Amino acid sequence: MSTELPGGEFHNRRVDGGRARPILRQNVKSETLAKDAALPHKPVAEELAFVRKSFKELIAAYSTQVEADLAQLQIAVAAESDSKKKLPASRVVDLRDMLMLLRSFDIKPAKGRRRDLKKIEGLVEDLRDIVDRWE
Repeated sequence: MSTELPGGEFHNRRVDGGRARPILRQNVKSETLAKDAALPHKPVAEELAFVRKSFKELIAAYSTQVEADLAQLQIAVAAESDSKKKLPASRVVDLRDMLMLLRSFDIKPAKGRRRDLKKIEGLVEDLRDIVDRWE
């Protein structure tokens, strides 16, 4: 991606390790940049707005996906309790394992930490592995 700088010069973005880093061309004069230092604030604000919007969309999509996974697990467990058949011993053991996983699950949502999201992902994955054995 190239963007025009004050004085008609351009810079490119290079992605290193997941982060975009500007590459300034050598012929850009520092006086020109210092003179027009206030000009880049609008594009930066626009880029920040875009990143913010993208982040909100990402969180919404992630939340929808995790909630759908949890709803499927809940439906599977409810179907087991609604069945008129006697549960096999292995299924009872699986349900107890699930209960232990759920009761030992501990997060602090108010802190908004990534590691809590990873814990939720891990819990859903473990529960899904157990339920998948039922089929």
